[in-house]
Amino acid sequence: MIVLGLSGAVSHDASAALFVDGKLVAAAEEERFLRDKHAKGKLPVEATKFCLEFAGIKPEQVDIVAFPYAEIGLWNSPARWHYAARHWYAPDRAFTALFNGNRRYWRNHRNVMAMLDDLASAPSASSSCR
Repeated sequence: MIVLGLSGAVSHDASAALFVDGKLVAAAEEERFLRDKHAKGKLPVEATKFCLEFAGIKPEQVDIVAFPYAEIGLWNSPARWHYAARHWYAPDRAFTALFNGNRRYWRNHRNVMAMLDDLASAPSASSSCR
């Protein structure tokens, strides 16, 4: 089981960690590669690339990607109604939350999947060096 954990996808301190069969194999913060303190608003692209290359794993071999948002359940879920009620000041956002759930989850899910697709299609640094 290969698990890629991502953090800071929306706020700051973007980082990646790779677990293989429950053991930590690699971990890195994005700010170390970008040289930008806290790497605010960035996905951990370079940190993920480092972790995968360090472990010798291809992106398509990752079984689970964990990040700090969860999908909100069906209409009868208290979480969905709570999330919609948080936007009482903007009815359009409240209805969007009610019909679509947590928009941050879907945005992050889409961004993480695009990042993994880009990493899978990009040549690895180790294969391009001679």
